[in-house]
Amino acid sequence: MALATPAAHAAGTTLVLDAQESYTLPTEGEGPNLGLGITASGGDAHDVSVAVDASSLAGKATMVVTGDCVSTGALKVRCDVGPLSGGESIDPFFLKPTAAAEAGDTGAITYTATASDAPTVTGRTDVLVGGPKLVSRPYPALKGIAPGAGFERTPAFANTGAAPADKGVMLLVQDSEGVSLARDHSNCHYSDQPDVGAWCRFDTPVAPGAAYETDVPLRYTAAQDTMYGYNTYVVWPVGGTAPDSFDPSDFPATGTGAALGLKPVPSGSGFTGSGYGTFATTQHADYAAIGDTVEGKVGETVSITVGVRNNGPGRMGLQWMDADNSGTFVVTPPAGTTITGAPGLGEQGDPGPRWNCTPQKAGAKSYTCDIGSTDFRPGDSVTQEFTVRIDRVVPGARGGVKAVGNPEYPNRDDDSANDTAAVAVTVTGSATSSPSPSPSVTGSGSPAGAGGTVAGGALAATGADGVVLRGGVAVLLVVGGGLVLLMVRVRWGRASLRSSPRP
Repeated sequence: MALATPAAHAAGTTLVLDAQESYTLPTEGEGPNLGLGITASGGDAHDVSVAVDASSLAGKATMVVTGDCVSTGALKVRCDVGPLSGGESIDPFFLKPTAAAEAGDTGAITYTATASDAPTVTGRTDVLVGGPKLVSRPYPALKGIAPGAGFERTPAFANTGAAPADKGVMLLVQDSEGVSLARDHSNCHYSDQPDVGAWCRFDTPVAPGAAYETDVPLRYTAAQDTMYGYNTYVVWPVGGTAPDSFDPSDFPATGTGAALGLKPVPSGSGFTGSGYGTFATTQHADYAAIGDTVEGKVGETVSITVGVRNNGPGRMGLQWMDADNSGTFVVTPPAGTTITGAPGLGEQGDPGPRWNCTPQKAGAKSYTCDIGSTDFRPGDSVTQEFTVRIDRVVPGARGGVKAVGNPEYPNRDDDSANDTAAVAVTVTGSATSSPSPSPSVTGSGSPAGAGGTVAGGALAATGADGVVLRGGVAVLLVVGGGLVLLMVRVRWGRASLRSSPRP
């Protein structure tokens, strides 16, 4: 990166332009976004603005303005920064070649930065049409890595462009969490964050049609809980357009071993431009289903919360993979109950909880819910709240929850005993019950339904001849005129007894 230097000025705030040395414009398609940064050094600057002029490329390129910059003419833009404290990145434009552009054409992009309280500074980027085009070789997918074990990766690239990368190349290595890169090489700069990686510079010129790989592999170690991950890298010419994610200040450490070098390899169809590859260890994650109890009265709608917990020791770590979830869990409501309220995925029920299950309708026999976290760590759990209506009592009814892994990224669960959990039912009374009817007098003179029972369900007591206590029942049931009724029933009872033989 080239740092533009201001002209002589009085002590105080100065502007520093951070512009790339060169910009490669392909003969077809479009070039990368131009990288540009500006910093206020020694204090704050105000009314900062940067004018960018690529008019030397007239007839060879067209400009597509991006960011907050505005066009001020053919192949010219102005980027108003305003007050500036520290540094700021600017994303002004990218270029497209015209039909008249030919490999080997050159030009320049110039910059003029001004402020109301800092001297004007200028900068320049050289443009080459049809320059080097560096494409990477994909990493192979690796499997069967033991937890905590090491593995190796070898970056490789080819120059498929029409011009050489005569100043050498830059290599940026980035990886997923859960893997560490050995700090082996003195020409590489390493990050303190494993997922940021390292960058290395090689001064080897790379001619058109040439291909290289690193002379020794990069060495990695997987963490004990890592199950899945990736490694990736990108290569670009020294002084050319760096990836948007590249910031040299993110890599404070320098390796202490021998310099990493390049060695020639045959070029061929294996260089597709994507330096990406996945890896998988043999670590496993024990999924434990989480059940609950449907508790309430018949007719009530209550809530339960069910789901899955990761008991470890493995961490799924799929957040940067092509995975939508870490698996699913299937919920079956108990017999005699109904899941109610099924809004669209991710929507709020009315009434009801946020819904992340299918089908999206009430009353289904079962529901499949995502373990939506793709960074499912040991100790994490994913749950879903359900609203359940208790329709009727079904003795012994039980539903369930079943944890299911993602078939593309299996959790390799070695404990199936806790993959399922019960959804039980406890009915607490009846919301639809009514009081028992009061007994009534019938033509026979006995209480309705009398068969050894009275109101309240208690067994009726009897005396030696069954007379006095039967009359007593009649007295309890009839308050007014009770003596008349008692006398009738007593006489009826005695007559019956006289006409019946004693045992």
